[in-house]
Amino acid sequence: MTWNKARYDDDAFAQLAKHFDSTEIVELTTVAAFRGLMNRFMDSLHIELEGPELQARGGRAGASREDLHAYVEKLVDLV
Repeated sequence: MTWNKARYDDDAFAQLAKHFDSTEIVELTTVAAFRGLMNRFMDSLHIELEGPELQARGGRAGASREDLHAYVEKLVDLV
């Protein structure tokens, strides 16, 4: 969402629409956007959201594109 790569990607919306109605897509988008806002806000103020264990690893959770895709597929299977 931050880079808005799906802005002109009708296929991305069509894939979402297979599993979620328009209200659910708006809700998912709102949650993702809010999370992005909070991350930028907290980073700008140097406020750590994560505990010391994650901070010891550089403060960032790592997930590959494939990991994220597999996670979303799992969520879709639950619906």
